[in-house]
Amino acid sequence: MHHFRKANVSCIEDKSLAADIKTDLQSLGKYIQGQDIVDYLKDPDIQMKHGFTKSTSLAIAQQWMENLGYHWRKEPKGQYSDGHECKDVVKYIQTVFLPAWTNFESKMQNWLVDNLCTRVDRGGSSGELEGRKVVVWFHDESMFYVNDHRKLHWVHCFEEAVPQPKGEGASLMVAHFVLADYGWLMAE
Repeated sequence: MHHFRKANVSCIEDKSLAADIKTDLQSLGKYIQGQDIVDYLKDPDIQMKHGFTKSTSLAIAQQWMENLGYHWRKEPKGQYSDGHECKDVVKYIQTVFLPAWTNFESKMQNWLVDNLCTRVDRGGSSGELEGRKVVVWFHDESMFYVNDHRKLHWVHCFEEAVPQPKGEGASLMVAHFVLADYGWLMAE
């Protein structure tokens, strides 16, 4: 089935067949494969419409995926959308959280930007922090989703990055608190 009408011309060069295959692939959703083309071309109605009597091989179908503009790679990802950009959250961060953080900064331990091993004490002339020291425990959180393992699939060349929801399906969250001076927060 690889040759069509003229010698050395692939069937996929037929614009009508290519358009029908693209439409079928788009109807199948995000995770498509060469086998989908093989299965599509097994349909007797499709064979009659395009004038052939058998399907194609999986290897040829995978080559056709490339010809149709699909590439086996990671999906382009945009930033994650999880509510941090909601107007009320932005307003709270700008009007409450950041001003409060700024007030505490003079009582916090700090490090040089270009050398995170070197401490910078803020405060009085002695370099010591004045008054009570504020210790900030940072929350470290990782989410693992059921479908995270499926990173590669056929992606059309015109597909662009879009904002992503934070995962598909069930998830497991691993969270901990950490501070450079004290390490991981642990119960005694």
